[in-house]
Amino acid sequence: MFGLALRNLQRKPFRTYALALAVAIAIGAVFATATIMWGVERSLGQGFSKFGADALVVPKGAVVNIKSALLTGEPSTFYMKGEYAKQIRALAGVAKVTPQIFLTTAAGSHCIVGNAFLVGFDPKTDFTVMPWLYQKQDREFGNGDVIVGGNNNYQVGDVVYFYGETFTVFGKLDRTGLGLYDNAIFLHIEKAYDLIDSSKKYADVPSMGFARGDVSTLLVQIGGTAKANLIRFAIAKNPDVRVVTAGNIVTSVRQNLTALFTGTVALTAVLILGNVLMISAIFSTIVNERKKELGLLRAIGARRLSIFSLVFSESVMLTTFGGLIGLGLGLILLRIFARSIGFHLESLNIPFLWPPMLHIVLLGAGSVLFALLMGALGSVYPAIAGSRFEPYDAIRAGE
Repeated sequence: MFGLALRNLQRKPFRTYALALAVAIAIGAVFATATIMWGVERSLGQGFSKFGADALVVPKGAVVNIKSALLTGEPSTFYMKGEYAKQIRALAGVAKVTPQIFLTTAAGSHCIVGNAFLVGFDPKTDFTVMPWLYQKQDREFGNGDVIVGGNNNYQVGDVVYFYGETFTVFGKLDRTGLGLYDNAIFLHIEKAYDLIDSSKKYADVPSMGFARGDVSTLLVQIGGTAKANLIRFAIAKNPDVRVVTAGNIVTSVRQNLTALFTGTVALTAVLILGNVLMISAIFSTIVNERKKELGLLRAIGARRLSIFSLVFSESVMLTTFGGLIGLGLGLILLRIFARSIGFHLESLNIPFLWPPMLHIVLLGAGSVLFALLMGALGSVYPAIAGSRFEPYDAIRAGE
């Protein structure tokens, strides 16, 4: 029956290849979409696993800005009173609190580069910057030093200047996958406050908008036995601040990406349903075309189950072949993604991490099995109908 099913498919090559191509398009879309979504989840998970903070406290209205700053490293400026740090440290269950202040450079001869993201941090209380140093000078971090993110071109020992003041690159961070830490330049928070006075020397530099003691965000680390939800709720009682967690950001990004891929998923679902119906319709036509042949097979002793297996095997073989072609199409789609959207993400300092090779292989195998299932579902009705033919009636109808 297997050999007979294969010869039957070869009798009408155009119909066979056209149907296999339709299946391949659907399977290629399934394989590519599943691989990309898995990679996005992996990228977000790895990036935020290195973050270190359980919560970020930001000024009211700055939630969108902090998400943009973290994910893409886009320079953002917003400020609040630094005294909130004392209130948060006093809460039971809070292990560490460290401030950061955001500022940007201005275009002109007084800055080595314009629109760079500068982040002032406190080395004494920090737990999110210094732990990720993988290159540094053999001395203590000083007020005249800066630390650069992994995507910066500056190297340890280089000299940079902002608002006329020079700094030495003390160290470089390992790449984290978070735009802020990969793209920003970190300096001592006291030196960041000093830049307020330095910037006033230049007429073309707008006011930085903050005063000494202000901060942009407070990073909070919660003790291991503390109830995180209760602490976040206690912080959020302050009407001037908002609490953002890594989970909030991941969920927000996931929702945006889900919306982006919804169209692809919907189109793929329509393709799959259309393929199942098309397979059913085409094989119903094939069964009617071969009534005489099926009747002769029944007349020489073929059982109903054998006729069912013949039609079923043809469909499964065809869709499995289409599934294998679909893997090739899916790899082409992934290549296009890597050269377009993937490249754009990299330009935004959001590295896309592909799933491990074993997982990609498993996704490919699952996609082929899905194609087989499509063939099985689409051929059930025609196969049952063909197996019910009576030999004499089928031979007469086929004449």
